[in-house]
Amino acid sequence: MSPRGRHAAGRSAPGDEPWARTSDRNVWRAYKGGLVLTVTHLTGGAWQALAEGPGTCGRSPELETRTAAQAWADDFAGGAP
Repeated sequence: MSPRGRHAAGRSAPGDEPWARTSDRNVWRAYKGGLVLTVTHLTGGAWQALAEGPGTCGRSPELETRTAAQAWADDFAGGAP
């Protein structure tokens, strides 16, 4: 997965990349539609998604599963691949 901020010169966002676990095992990340999508496992056991991009930011409510949080983020980014 491309590190944030290291995309090709002249591009406004990294290319789409599927969900992958980061080095912090409580965090998953994907890049879709020019947005950085992050899903985090919270201390209380719930999962929360964050979608960030140029001029937009969205945060999900606390959800019961990682896949539910990923689905929320995919929907925010314009749909799953």
